[in-house]
Amino acid sequence: MMRTLVTMLAGLLLLYLAPGGLCQGCAVNKDESPLVRDLQKKMIFSVSASAPPNPSILLALRLAQDHNRRIEQDMLNKLSQDAVQRAVASFSSGQVALHILAQQASCSKPRRVSANGSTINLVRLLEQKFQVELQNIVSHGNPLTNFYQLSLDVLALCQLNGRLSPARASALLSPDHKKYYLSGQFSVDTAAVAVLAQICLQTRGQPLPLKVDRKIRQNVQWLVKKILNEKRSDGVIGNIYSTGLAMQALSVSSSYLKPGDWSCLHTLHTVLDKIPQGTFKNPMAASQILPSLENRTYLDVSKLNCSMDPDNLPLSTTRPAPPTSRPPSIRVTYTVADGVNNTFNDSISVTVPQGSVLFKVMEVAQDKDPSKFSFKYTQSSWGPYIISVQGLQADNNQRTYWQLLSNGIPLNQGAGDYVVYNGESLEVRFSTY
Repeated sequence: MMRTLVTMLAGLLLLYLAPGGLCQGCAVNKDESPLVRDLQKKMIFSVSASAPPNPSILLALRLAQDHNRRIEQDMLNKLSQDAVQRAVASFSSGQVALHILAQQASCSKPRRVSANGSTINLVRLLEQKFQVELQNIVSHGNPLTNFYQLSLDVLALCQLNGRLSPARASALLSPDHKKYYLSGQFSVDTAAVAVLAQICLQTRGQPLPLKVDRKIRQNVQWLVKKILNEKRSDGVIGNIYSTGLAMQALSVSSSYLKPGDWSCLHTLHTVLDKIPQGTFKNPMAASQILPSLENRTYLDVSKLNCSMDPDNLPLSTTRPAPPTSRPPSIRVTYTVADGVNNTFNDSISVTVPQGSVLFKVMEVAQDKDPSKFSFKYTQSSWGPYIISVQGLQADNNQRTYWQLLSNGIPLNQGAGDYVVYNGESLEVRFSTY
């Protein structure tokens, strides 16, 4: 009896000391599950027939407990069509990685994605795009994209057993200020995905050389400590939009945590309080928070059994109706400034309807004075992403970007989501990171 007890305790100790250890995640209870369903439905209703499909939305829906099989299959079909048509020429490496994770979570085969009579191997494509990223680091000191996307690349290649050197990956994701900081602010999102990627390398069943395993442990320890340093008293980690990925990272790295370092339930309850306030109305924000509410992570995509999914998420036939009353007008001050070369600093007073987002302010200013306030953007999964103002282009190789600020404070929402208020001073500033 005593020998059996000792054996059980030893087994538990080994499990705790294994990479990632016992999962410290948490999930909504039965009474709280309607909040998750509400997020799911808003994500589904946000999908536009004209816009390219977003793999992050399908990935999150697949990691949920409740499902609408018809909707998810329709999304998968559209993702496959989009990948076949645009992946080679238009997708960044991180976009390919998300498509791979969404396909895998849908029990589809990322190495054979077919649509309209054509087939593409997304894993091979990611291997190629990942190598181009690495070559750009050698040539210019920076990736073509950023280390958030590189972490997604490593995570996806690890999950699909793609061509990937663990030693090179551990060196790539090692502690470095310019990898994990943006304008002096630690990027919880990047760190969280880097943790998930390296935990995957440790747990995918292929023994690592001792030196590589030690390097990964050092990396994860540093990243987890940095993530915990961003934890606020209300449980939010970084900001509310980075909290979902942080929850995923911490839930799979419990062997790197000391007792009392983090209360998953405390963070979960804060997040749940935010859902009715519309905090996660952006579908991308919803997609990143939803898996943690179900105690799931991106490491679970290969463990799902689609044939066992319930079909228990009914949708009403009518979408939420837009408001019919006309809102009052508000006035804001809008400034565009070159904070790197100091070649211009222009301001204008703009009147917009109450409830408008920053992007609307930018459009009105551009219409009033295009010589000073013209801008260009690309459509990202988070919404419009500003790439140039007055013809001054952001350049990742030069580590420059357009920063959004309110009353001198950087925003944690994009131009298409941040709702402005009367009397506010808004700025789009050319900056370095």
